[in-house]
Amino acid sequence: MRIAVFHPGAMGSKLAKQLVTAGHEVYWVPDGRSEASRQRAEEAGLIGTPFAQAVERAEVVLCSCAPQGAVDIAKQVGSAGFSGLYVEANPLSPMSLRDAQSAVPDATFVDAGVVGPPPTGGPSPTHLMLSGTAADQVAALWAGTAVTPMVVGTEPGSASAAKSSYALYNKGKAALAVLAFQLAEKHGVTEALVAQQTRADGGSLKDPALPEQLRRVAWRWGPEFDELAETLDDAGLEGDAARALREVWTKLT
Repeated sequence: MRIAVFHPGAMGSKLAKQLVTAGHEVYWVPDGRSEASRQRAEEAGLIGTPFAQAVERAEVVLCSCAPQGAVDIAKQVGSAGFSGLYVEANPLSPMSLRDAQSAVPDATFVDAGVVGPPPTGGPSPTHLMLSGTAADQVAALWAGTAVTPMVVGTEPGSASAAKSSYALYNKGKAALAVLAFQLAEKHGVTEALVAQQTRADGGSLKDPALPEQLRRVAWRWGPEFDELAETLDDAGLEGDAARALREVWTKLT
């Protein structure tokens, strides 16, 4: 199939590369993108195409970007009259997801959420949660690749909920570890904290350089926690917990 990906970031480029591996023709739009994006797109085997051409040719649009850009991309694609399969693969709250779906009224909308690392065929699986009436059709796009699709519902929202649930646990744990290292450093007891890595629940305490390592993704994880907070609010749960953890990423940027 002919697929357009917006945009080939750290995750989107790897998802797109697996689509190329599966035999699909995958486009991207170089205009306005960084040199790093160009390098990732080239490595993935993507075809550089002007926006209008990419949307016109595509049977499927895959939107995988930072959450703060997802609705704008849907609006651009919708304004171009796209009427194929639109796969929204960003960590969005129910409200943002509805906004994205409304922006592509002529398309068949599939909610998606990636759980795990970018797909490279390593030991940790990359699960692509999918929900919507065409979820099975989208799952088939990655047949035989390092991506493991999981259809979790027939209505958009289920895949995002599955993704958000894991992200809250996994990235929330990382945020707490960052705070723990920062507190230990303030008091000069980092070595004592790292010594607790041998405990069954101490795996996140192995590397005191963790705060610095996560600085490179804080710009993206911060807005994701905004979406998580709204998702929790929507479910009648404690959205303020995610808002508090969001401040960890704010201070790392």
